[in-house]
Amino acid sequence: MAREIKQGKTANKNLLLATKSEVSGTTQVTPEVVEIIAQIAAQEVSGVYSMRGKLSDRFTSVFGSNARGKGVELQQTTDGLVIDAYVFVQYGVAVPKVALNIQNAIKSQIASMTDLHVEKINVHVSGIVPEKADSTIDPNNLFGDEVTN
Repeated sequence: MAREIKQGKTANKNLLLATKSEVSGTTQVTPEVVEIIAQIAAQEVSGVYSMRGKLSDRFTSVFGSNARGKGVELQQTTDGLVIDAYVFVQYGVAVPKVALNIQNAIKSQIASMTDLHVEKINVHVSGIVPEKADSTIDPNNLFGDEVTN
């Protein structure tokens, strides 16, 4: 069952791809396919820590199902696709530069894989993830009781 994407007052389940072929027929992709393409493209950008999932994504991942297209929302307009990407970035990166790289990566991948027109890509930085600090806790002396000579 294909999920419907927002399209003004009406909804369409699949996106029709333009194909140049001598054979009759159409090629369609589900919105989930486009969301997955956008998710993977964004995750491959340097400085992106992860995508933000919805509550339903977290629920399904707890029960063993991977959230496909998490952190990406898709809307179809008369001018093309509008994509919202929700990301967590690594601490210390230039956020505007990472956001621009995310926009370029998503637009490029969707264009090359589906030939669909992307009108707008909105990048929402949901948080910054600090670098992992080296632990100075000695596992053999958790409470600091031992005295060293």
